[in-house]
Amino acid sequence: MYLLYNFLLLALLILASPFWIYKVLTKEKHRKGFFEKLGIGLPNPPIPPLKKGGIHIHAVSVGEVVAAIPFIKELKKRHPETRLVLSTVTPTGREVACKRLPEVDQIVYFPFDLPWSVRRFLQRIRPDLFISVETELWPNFLRQVKLSGARTLIINGRISPHTFRGYSRIRPLMKKVLAYVDLFCMQSEEDAQRIRAIGAPEKAIQVTGNMKYDQGFIDIDKQVLTEKRELFGIEEGDRVIIAGSTHRGEDEIILEAYNKCRNERVFPPLEKGGQGGFDRGLSGGKIRLIIAPRHIERTGEIESLVRASGFETIRRTQLAQQNQSASTVHHSPPVIMVDTIGELATLYSMATVVIIGGSFIPHGGQNPLEALYYRKPVIFGEHMFNFREITEEILRCGAGIRVKGGEELSRALKGLVPDTGRQREMGEKGYQIIVRNRGAVERNLAIVEELLFRN
Repeated sequence: MYLLYNFLLLALLILASPFWIYKVLTKEKHRKGFFEKLGIGLPNPPIPPLKKGGIHIHAVSVGEVVAAIPFIKELKKRHPETRLVLSTVTPTGREVACKRLPEVDQIVYFPFDLPWSVRRFLQRIRPDLFISVETELWPNFLRQVKLSGARTLIINGRISPHTFRGYSRIRPLMKKVLAYVDLFCMQSEEDAQRIRAIGAPEKAIQVTGNMKYDQGFIDIDKQVLTEKRELFGIEEGDRVIIAGSTHRGEDEIILEAYNKCRNERVFPPLEKGGQGGFDRGLSGGKIRLIIAPRHIERTGEIESLVRASGFETIRRTQLAQQNQSASTVHHSPPVIMVDTIGELATLYSMATVVIIGGSFIPHGGQNPLEALYYRKPVIFGEHMFNFREITEEILRCGAGIRVKGGEELSRALKGLVPDTGRQREMGEKGYQIIVRNRGAVERNLAIVEELLFRN
């Protein structure tokens, strides 16, 4: 089975080599870590030859790194003598890890699943325990980890419907691959059923919950929030729509809905003692839109769409210069593009309504929990299958709205943006979802300690 897998992998590598050579030569993000992933370049700095790797934690990209942060911090706090190695696949995931996880002894790129790359990687890292965050199942890597004598653990495991369909087609191979994993700690019973259906042993499956509820949300005090609003040119009474982690094909939908919302006189007079509005009807010009693309290299592309829709726009990195004079603050463009990494979660603190990207196309949606933590109502499209359990609870509790396309998004914005009472009610319901579901980190830590420290 592995001979066939490696033959097909090698054939694919040969066929795709012109594409990868072109990408490596022309795109910096593909050059970063490329030789390290091949097993040619040494991780920097290398692990001392006589020191064991301890625990190797793998988190593919930003989302997985963020989910793992509270787990890693608490693990290192309890066992400071244990060497922690963290691997990522993407440069953005590595950047977030370097910035937010000083506790990690070494951050490396995960190798391509080629036999020689995997063997060289493991010879350098030498883990006693390999932990994969969510569900990265690479046949050669998991097999070599087992052969090295280390244990393998999946935490925060999930299997999306799309992934499940793909794995189901190769169930005989998956059953062999899954046999190399000692324990699967899944997010939900639905995820447990799926991993069981593709061949994981029943006795190796546990449901421990979703660690994303335990992530270290950043509290924003009043002074910081005021400074952030001033930087973005947001005045008292402005309504702010934040479209977070958008993907190609979604920005046009959001811009059209925003245009329809701002062209109507949707704000009633402010009630005495009310908050968040003016004492007069508010024109659409006071509804602001902040777009944060999932991939910041799309910033220029989205700027063109914004201008084609008739709006002025400015980039987040240009705001400090733009706001040097007081007059500029009052005339900042209605649309702001976020071209920075790692700032979106805190930007949600000044939102009126949050639109969840990745949900208006068949991508699966992005994480809505940061918005819920800041007590913000969320709106998303039909494609939230990567966060199915969270989405169902949001809808069940009335903390968010699911829409079908641009027209329904427009109607949802028109109804929600002016209604401060409904915003507060939905926001509080969303925050309580997080409070109720915390605890997965502690459950996963108990399992790691049982596997590694008490045997």
